[in-house]
Formats: sequence, C-alpha cells, structure tokens
Amino acid sequence: MDVRLLASRLASAETREAAARALALLSGAGALLTLLVLAASGRGIDAWLFVLLAWALFVYLPLRILIEAAQTFAPALRRRLGAEAVQDERGGAARPRVELAVDALFESEVVMPRIATPREAGKARDGAAAVLVRAGTDDALLRRAAADCLGAVDRWVTSIGPWAARDAGQNIQARWGALRALAALAAMTKILIASSRDAGANANAAYPDPARFLDACLDYCDDLSLQVDVTPWDIPPAERGLPEERAALLRDTWTAFARTGAPALEARAAFVEVLLSPSSRPAPPTAS
Repeated sequence: MDVRLLASRLASAETREAAARALALLSGAGALLTLLVLAASGRGIDAWLFVLLAWALFVYLPLRILIEAAQTFAPALRRRLGAEAVQDERGGAARPRVELAVDALFESEVVMPRIATPREAGKARDGAAAVLVRAGTDDALLRRAAADCLGAVDRWVTSIGPWAARDAGQNIQARWGALRALAALAAMTKILIASSRDAGANANAAYPDPARFLDACLDYCDDLSLQVDVTPWDIPPAERGLPEERAALLRDTWTAFARTGAPALEARAAFVEVLLSPSSRPAPPTAS
C-alpha cells in the first residue's frame, strides 16, 4: 500500500490512538522477545533494564513522536491525495482511493447540521464509499442509486415533522436520533450525486437542483432539532417520487446502519444490497 496513503490515515484522531496502542503492544512484545532470546542464549536476563530502555528510547518514543506529529501534516496530505483521487477515473479504483475521493467530496460539498456528530459524518462517508466501490464503472447504476436515495430523503423529510409532533412528543432524544440518521443519509446522497461523472443527469423535473434540495434538508434537520415547536417541511414531495414501500425499506436499512457501532459491516452491506440490487426494486406496473 502507498506509504502516503498510510500516513494520510493518521489525520484521524481515532487512527492515531489505535496506532499508539498498537505501537505500545509491539514494543512490549519486542522487549519480551529480546529478553527470551537472551535467556535462551545463556546470557541471562540481568540486562532487562537496558533492554526496556533500548526499546523505549530507540523504538517506542521516536515512532510515538512521529504518530503525534502526523496531526500537523496528515490532514493536508489527505486533502491532496483526495483531490488527486477525485480527478482519477473511479472505475476499478481500490477502496482506499475511493475513500480519499469521498473525503474530498464531503469536505467540499457537505455542511453537516449542528445536531450531527462525527459519527454521522463517518456513516455518510462510509456508506458513500461502499456504494461507489460496489457500483464500480456502472455510472447508470450510480445515478439510479443517487436518485433512489434522493427520493428516500424526500419522503423522510416530509414525514419526520408530523412524526416528531405526534410520536416523539417530549422525547427529544428520539427526535435527535431520527434527525441525525436523516442528515447522514442526505449527506451521503450529496456525495453520490457529486461523484457521478455526469452530475447534471441527476437533475430532473422533480428535483431540478438536487444539491440545493439536500442543503435545505440539512438546514431543516438543524431547525427541527433546536426548536421546541415542530415546524413543518414546506417543500411539497415530488409528484412522481420514490414509491413509499421502497423509501421505507431504504430508510429502515439506513437507520440500522447509522445506529450500529463501527464497523457495522453487516448493516452496511444490507443497506448497499437493498440500494443496488435490482431484486429489491418494486416491479413496474403492468399495462392492463
């Protein structure tokens, strides 16, 4: 794997913490192995203090300093690699390259609402990367997936206000949970639309400006999360939008993924399968 790509992953605080823990374990194991080798060779283990100091001073500390220093250069490196990945053809790209492109598009296209946490941002990026890897070079499949997600967001944002007033009541945590999941799906949809080689093909009579519609949805998530009184969504749903049955299926599988702790591989795979599998789409009506 590209060394630059590995270094760019240290931009994440979670990745740096995991790397620091792994380094501590490896250093401890290396010191223990050194002591065992000395004991097996008959040299004894009287130099145990020297062994520990050597591993700490010459292995652990320099690498730990390098890990901590990565928070200064890794973000810029990741942005640069992401810009390169966006310019490359998506077809056949390995998941690490797709993740870089998704990160770059997320930073340039998406403004998450204040109610959202880093978890929702991560779910949006993770879901988008999984869909892009699965879609591969099939841009028509990607556009259909983005259109279905757009339709699911449309139906969800239309119904979430009445749901919050009727069922959530004073349970603000339930309202926040639903709004965070909706915001993550809207953010992922923006990434999918921006990833299409022909982004204009996603515009249609129902959604002439999909990006603007999704921005309004993200703003509404913020408003509904901060206000006690429920303000209704004032944009009417598309006349020929996504069928309710499919929209509900996408919403349910996405919510399960959004609420499952990392890595949530099974929940993510279930959502991608529902989104991209032809068998999950309702059959077109037959002429009578």
